[in-house]
Amino acid sequence: MRRIAACTVIVTYLAVLGFGLISHAVGFKSTDHVGMYFLIWDMYCGWSGYELRHHLVAEGASGQYYELTPVPWGEFTPFGSAPRTSYDNSASFTDAIARHVLEHTEHEEITQIILVEEAWSKKYNLPDTLWSRYYEEPKEPRSYYRTRAVLNSHGEFRERFLDWGGWLAYRSITDNPRLQQKMAGRPFLTTEQFGPSSVRPVSHTVIEHE
Repeated sequence: MRRIAACTVIVTYLAVLGFGLISHAVGFKSTDHVGMYFLIWDMYCGWSGYELRHHLVAEGASGQYYELTPVPWGEFTPFGSAPRTSYDNSASFTDAIARHVLEHTEHEEITQIILVEEAWSKKYNLPDTLWSRYYEEPKEPRSYYRTRAVLNSHGEFRERFLDWGGWLAYRSITDNPRLQQKMAGRPFLTTEQFGPSSVRPVSHTVIEHE
């Protein structure tokens, strides 16, 4: 009986790990549930050299812009100084976060919501005392701002762009003539890493009027 129980535990353990490996390799439901964090194989995939922050801005019908972050009632910062909105790296919950703020504030009719990504080198997070020991130049923090996504008034994505790290990786390939020549004529394989998700795509239905 004990041998059967031990074999069952071992087989179950290996089956779960196998499922996590395959799920991560092909992008199948790897982000659908928080429990997948313990199964997929990218738990310690490294750290970026840039600090990222997400800013939500809403545009009204009059052309006036409204800051949706930081939220009026105070930001929730689970770890360090990063607010909750900056933990949504894939921008899957931009609509839900923006709609929550809009439903509890007074404003005109909103025409679109813009997600702006701010990035800066993590070396600027060093205290001034450590900065002066490692660098001779003065500490002048510099941030880069990019439009990450644009949503319409119904929360549907009009445009989506790569995050800062993905954009840098893309530019490093497209600006390299040797890699471009090497990739020419070779098959390209891709996977829908973050799908399906809670993001609702923009409808492309064509309505014909007689």
